[in-house]
Amino acid sequence: MHKMQFKQIATLLGKLLGVAGLLFVVYKLTQEYTFTSFLEQFGEVGSILPLLLLINLLSVMFGILAWQFMLHNYTTEPFNYKTAYYYFSKTEIAKYLPGNVFHFVGRQALASSLGINQKDMAKVSLLFSFLLLAATIFASTAFALFADHIPFYILTFMGLSCIITAITVHYTYPSLSPKEKIQINLLLLISISMQGIMLGIIVAVLSENISMALFFECVSIYIISWLIGFATPGASGGLGIREGTFIAIATFLKVDIASDIIIFSVLLVRLVNILTDMLMYLSTLLMKSNIKGLDE
Repeated sequence: MHKMQFKQIATLLGKLLGVAGLLFVVYKLTQEYTFTSFLEQFGEVGSILPLLLLINLLSVMFGILAWQFMLHNYTTEPFNYKTAYYYFSKTEIAKYLPGNVFHFVGRQALASSLGINQKDMAKVSLLFSFLLLAATIFASTAFALFADHIPFYILTFMGLSCIITAITVHYTYPSLSPKEKIQINLLLLISISMQGIMLGIIVAVLSENISMALFFECVSIYIISWLIGFATPGASGGLGIREGTFIAIATFLKVDIASDIIIFSVLLVRLVNILTDMLMYLSTLLMKSNIKGLDE
């Protein structure tokens, strides 16, 4: 099959899955909420929105730092964190339109300004995705170990996945030393863990009584949902897929939290993600004249 045709099919499939996920979320939302009750629920978490935005911003900034470390292995010219922030934030918005994977295409523009050829820049994007997937598996498993009601066979599968992933990370990308791989993976692990922690905080605020084990379970499930949304090509930032996956897994595992809180929490995290991406994109408009490699 022609490469372009495969890309188009993958993109279309991602869009269809995203639409299906959104329809599922909307259906569940209408089952649990009226417009008035939804607004009332939103009012209950208004006081923690600044905290959620801060956590999400820190999550993205850790991710950018990991990306910058990767670029330094291929660049012929030094560049600072501000430059990495500019290109990452400016292109991250592309994961919504046209969809996942396409935000990496925009980052190819960074290559010429830093003396990186297009092939090496593509390697960086592939490495970033691979280590992000690895960090997601590690983080989800770590939280799952302290959770309740996750079946032993699922924990076993997650443990084996960690072992296989760790071996794969060790033997791939020889241009990076084991120490560098660990450093990058830790940064990405912190970044993705913050996404799950945001969800856990919202659930804790809305729930009358939540144990730490239940908190960790929610975090672990959301991280897995994030992974599935991220790995779906063409889906608009995993929109619909991430939310639908979280609701489906939480339902399957019979998580001891009211379904309306689960639905609201995952939607609020999405809103925080979008707001952060928009704010970071807008900040790049103020930075353009000070970034290396851009036309004045």
